Amino acid sequence: MSGPDGQPAALFGFAHTRTVRPGFERAVTAQLARLFGPAAGAPVTLHVQNWSGERWTAPWTVQRLADYSLFGHRLYRQPALHANLHWASTETATDHAGHIEGALASGERAARAVLAAPADVNATAQDVTAPSR
Repeated sequence: MSGPDGQPAALFGFAHTRTVRPGFERAVTAQLARLFGPAAGAPVTLHVQNWSGERWTAPWTVQRLADYSLFGHRLYRQPALHANLHWASTETATDHAGHIEGALASGERAARAVLAAPADVNATAQDVTAPSR
């Protein structure tokens, strides 16, 4: 992710909770250097967030969540606002719903739909405004 002119720039990733232990930050920066070059191995800031400890992103009930029946429902994948708004989230994924893989697949599906849309739909998309109340 980066700003409009490429600055600031940020890289992010996910790691299983069990991999975060003493020396984790050093391992992360070493991997960044291997993948993206020496400059990436010396980030201005390295922030590690343990999402499993967050109340709203990992509630205790998530361990018992077994009903994904509404995830991937075809209604969640239907465009809105005259096909100018495409939904993309883990909840709209048909595979790997509830996981980052589902969110990524859903984003790719929505991007393909936008790119395949007729030129007049894509041309008018910038003119879409929220309805007045």
